[in-house]
Amino acid sequence: MANLLRTILISLLAFLITTDIATRNLHKQLSKEIRTVRIEGLTLSYRESGPVNGKTVVFLHGFGGSSYDWNFLMGELSKEYRCVALDIPPFGLSEKSVTFDYSDRNLVKVIISFIESLNINQFTLVGHSMGGYLSILTAINQPGRVERLILVDSAFSFRQSNENINVNSNVPSDEETFDRLTLLLNVGLKTYPVVKFVYRNFLGETKDLKNMEHFDYIFSQNYFLPAEVLVKFSKDKIAQEEIEIDLSNLNIPTLIIYGENDTITPPSIGKYLSEHIKKSKFILIPSEGHLPLWNEKVLLEIRRFLRESE
Repeated sequence: MANLLRTILISLLAFLITTDIATRNLHKQLSKEIRTVRIEGLTLSYRESGPVNGKTVVFLHGFGGSSYDWNFLMGELSKEYRCVALDIPPFGLSEKSVTFDYSDRNLVKVIISFIESLNINQFTLVGHSMGGYLSILTAINQPGRVERLILVDSAFSFRQSNENINVNSNVPSDEETFDRLTLLLNVGLKTYPVVKFVYRNFLGETKDLKNMEHFDYIFSQNYFLPAEVLVKFSKDKIAQEEIEIDLSNLNIPTLIIYGENDTITPPSIGKYLSEHIKKSKFILIPSEGHLPLWNEKVLLEIRRFLRESE
């Protein structure tokens, strides 16, 4: 029994060491592919490709993601457009500060400052999940600069007029709970099988090779995300004042894409957005979940939208 236990422990230790080495190597590889800029006291990472003088498309990823999420779409679209993808702090390879203000209002401020730092005057904004919501806020904040909007499985908080919803009623906010969450995340974020289980089951993704390669990149970046920073990010979201959004203020061509099987941000959100954004088109992607970012149909629809709305 003692020998069996020792064998199990040695195997587990070997697995953890191997995972750590592989993750650090992948992280080092990713670091070579990015550029950095100093914005609002933080060092932000981003990717850029395509003709410098071409029409610009800016990409904003979702929660826990990174600029790498757009690798496939940028690879294709950069043949015609200048493509820029930001690592929204504290994700990707952007700086991870435990004192930074991660409220939506401040993140929009950071996004606008980032775009201005690259001397981008007018652009198309593409957002996925959390990045979709931030794209909506940015587009409303920057009328005349955001020429077109593309939302992929976008997050959005809306209240029906006949409902009284307290969105934070079941969200724990005491320090003891956050301390426990920090401890849990410090272990969970560095445990490959745990994060892989979440990726497959909660995002509803398949065992497709492209998706699993993407998972490895997600894991390698979030592996170095301190739990304390992620908890600070969550606290700022909970504590922030609700932002009232008038979608009628969006008067630009808007493409809304949702995966048919998305359970994180269900297609009903996309339908709501399409009903309230004037110049919008809603497209449902069959057999896709929350991450349809490698789907050829998504690429086709985005490319068609960009060409037709010029």
